[in-house]
Amino acid sequence: MGIVRAPRIGYNMAMNSVLTARTVPIDQISLHDQRFCVSYPLDDGALAASIAKVGIIQPVILVDAIPFLVITGFKRLMAALHLGYRDIPAVITQLGEREALIRAIHDNIHRGLNLVEKAHAIDRMVHLGFAVEEIYDAMVLLDLQAHQKILERLLALASAEESLKGFVTAHSLSMKNVQYLLRFDEEERAAIIDILSVLHLTESTVREVCEMLSLLKLRNGVIPFETLRGATDTRELKTRLKGMTYPLLSALHRKLEAIQEAAALPPTIDIKVDPFFEKEYIDISIRAKDEKDIAGATEKLRTLIDDGHMRSILDLTKGHVR
Repeated sequence: MGIVRAPRIGYNMAMNSVLTARTVPIDQISLHDQRFCVSYPLDDGALAASIAKVGIIQPVILVDAIPFLVITGFKRLMAALHLGYRDIPAVITQLGEREALIRAIHDNIHRGLNLVEKAHAIDRMVHLGFAVEEIYDAMVLLDLQAHQKILERLLALASAEESLKGFVTAHSLSMKNVQYLLRFDEEERAAIIDILSVLHLTESTVREVCEMLSLLKLRNGVIPFETLRGATDTRELKTRLKGMTYPLLSALHRKLEAIQEAAALPPTIDIKVDPFFEKEYIDISIRAKDEKDIAGATEKLRTLIDDGHMRSILDLTKGHVR
């Protein structure tokens, strides 16, 4: 049962009214200290193009320290550095660490944080010693369930390898699919991401693939990744996985191939069977340029019926292997 509380996290909204921007040399700003960084990834081509054209409109916010620490504006700072800027407009504040982090979260939340950014925000709160109640309040603010298991998954994602974070962000994966991926070790995740990254993915596809991979690992102790590499689309990948996960499926495919070979179908006729044999029907298409082609295809189909080939294919759709 999730813990739901009304958000109580805030910061001094009057800060911008009493502080004005000034120009700060970039070499006086710490580029490596990201204790308040929420944004992910930091590379933003559209932002860099905008800055190159019109400059930096919104100042970054810095903590008054030596060197200065960035509260918000990491993407702007990285883009400016890449573009060769030597200085940047900034607002200097006296905020403490906890207040600075809350400011960073609030200043970014309006644009809609992705899941990795939410994980980073919560992870930084944990490391700065926020109370559990405050962390749960922030989770609610970030549209997350305030639950210990969700918190644990967020922390695991925040500390995960860059390839996983990039994959989660690129495909806008849900917390459920992140949970599936976190069940595998880092080496396995790298292989999974390598296979999936070249395919067109949906949430349901990632879930199905992870479920079958988990079953294979549980059953065999290892996942035969080499057998899965090279799949040209998600349908082919799931067909291979189902063939390994469910031996009957492999037998059905072998039987179908044998029937199709024996039937000697001409190129004008195509008989399609659901790759997972979940539909109890087949699709037959005829390619014809004239009536003669249609007559020839119809005659061939009649022969296939008389010889029992069509009945054998239809039996496979019902899971029968004879």
